[in-house]
Amino acid sequence: MASSLSDSPIESFKRAMTATIRALAENDNLEVAFCKENPELQGETVRVVSPELGCSAEELDAIRGIGDELALRVRFHDVQVHTRHCPAAGPARELFQWVEDARVSSLGALRMEGVAQNLDASLDQICRQANFDRITAATDAPLGVAVGLIVREQLTGRELPPAAENVARFWREYVHQQAGDAIEALSPCIRDQVTFAERCREILKDLGLATEQEQQLDTSESDQQTDTESEQEDEQDTSVDEFIATDNEEGSDEVDASSAQVETSIDAEEYEDQSDAETDDLPQTNIDKAGNISRDFQYYPFTTKYDEIVNAADLCDSDERTKLRATLDSQLVPLKQATAKLANRLQRRLLAKQNRTWEYDLDEGTLDASRLEQVIVDPMNPLAFKREKEMQFRDTIVSMLIDSSGSMRGRSIVTAAICGDILGSTLERCGVSVEILGFTTSAWRGGLSREDWINAEKPENPGRLNDVRHIIFKAADMPWRRCRNNMGVMMREELLKENIDGEALIWAHNRLTSRPEQRKVLMVISDGLPVDNSTLLANPSNYLEQHLKYAIDMIENHSLVELIAIGIGHDVTNHYSRAVTINEPEQLAGAMIDQLASLFDVPQ
Repeated sequence: MASSLSDSPIESFKRAMTATIRALAENDNLEVAFCKENPELQGETVRVVSPELGCSAEELDAIRGIGDELALRVRFHDVQVHTRHCPAAGPARELFQWVEDARVSSLGALRMEGVAQNLDASLDQICRQANFDRITAATDAPLGVAVGLIVREQLTGRELPPAAENVARFWREYVHQQAGDAIEALSPCIRDQVTFAERCREILKDLGLATEQEQQLDTSESDQQTDTESEQEDEQDTSVDEFIATDNEEGSDEVDASSAQVETSIDAEEYEDQSDAETDDLPQTNIDKAGNISRDFQYYPFTTKYDEIVNAADLCDSDERTKLRATLDSQLVPLKQATAKLANRLQRRLLAKQNRTWEYDLDEGTLDASRLEQVIVDPMNPLAFKREKEMQFRDTIVSMLIDSSGSMRGRSIVTAAICGDILGSTLERCGVSVEILGFTTSAWRGGLSREDWINAEKPENPGRLNDVRHIIFKAADMPWRRCRNNMGVMMREELLKENIDGEALIWAHNRLTSRPEQRKVLMVISDGLPVDNSTLLANPSNYLEQHLKYAIDMIENHSLVELIAIGIGHDVTNHYSRAVTINEPEQLAGAMIDQLASLFDVPQ
């Protein structure tokens, strides 16, 4: 029986694929694990999807392609180099990531035809899963993805698979017109990741997406500049001067665009300086008597008529909610024992339950046994009784605000759903009111708001250009048993689109201010910075991030609401002063018990 199992087609496929991955990665010690979904690379472990018996040849090719790509990433991709050169957020980050993926894939495709075919199959599957094959208008085609695909086409000399071509075709002419020379310059340096990354930044500049990189360089220079500069600082200044000089030599139009970007960066710095200098005035001007935060005067939506607040139960039917809940339950099995431990820890931290003590020397109540001798000696003594009294601690409400954007798809959103489920049920057991909220947008890359902007002849600096969707998974007064199935809705892929964090924080904060509880805690669960392509392409590229900083500053420094954050796979401590990071669902129980509970300490 054991022999027949080991010789099964699936086991043979796994052995062959394991050998291929190790050979491509040139690492015989690489661990290859097979899972049901969400392939990924974690340190020295490659996780790939296990095929099902009877699957098609196309599905097998896609699985092989994902394994080949991860193996090539082990061999040719340096995470530290990528992190050092990668933009912080927005369309620039998305573009940079897709172009780097194109570099890694091309290194395998150019050497082996079989690998090239596998990579094409996996790329086609990825694009279909993202519904790229259904795109019918340029407004729905992400620019960053399109550039990455066009670069891949240039490096490999191969036609793109159908679903990928349906993205690239909308932007190919524009991209070649604006950045064709920079893309052609990538081929000679595909083996040199540093040089490749630097030339990729030229593409960002040619497409008008380099503001984030330039701002990071400017910030680094300003922090390091002193009256007596070191030689290292001089070298950095020279490199930045050369970078800016290249812009100035490309014509008056380019100079004007560069000047506009510099002015935007200066405006952002002036705004930060003003916010630091005027913090005493902010509570009076931006927080009303009820404690609600208003929007930053430098941030505004183009229109709010398409924004919506929806209940999770209205996003899909009951059968689908039940199915999604069952999927979440399967992920929670290993964490059941941890839930009880977490409940005890949080019960002490949140002071939600009442501690009992006694009042002594009373005329009536329960006989105080310590006074029994006194009662016998003097039966008329009126102060021999005690009464149990309650020490009233402040009531507490915890609001969890969960990033429901496309970048959370896969293991991140599963981790967030597990966080919400465990914390929601646990806090209710502790007697703490719990509210679970989510935030995303109604459409990819701009919805009806963007259409209105286009119909208005695209005025400059239009503000937010997507329709925000705020979701209520559990209202504070709703019992957990009635909304338990709503937590599964969080993993519904059709829900996950863009994320506009600043407005979501203010929305969740203002819901808390109307609550009667004395202690209010707002917990944000997110994987990074806000991203909405339609907004960032029509405004300064730090537009959404600046508003997020404003919202965080208002809550942390001018509100009674306590703000904490959990970063899912990303370090969010640069923005939130109280935060932890969780990388894997398997690490969740330990992290929540060891780290998260401490975040609920009452500030001294």
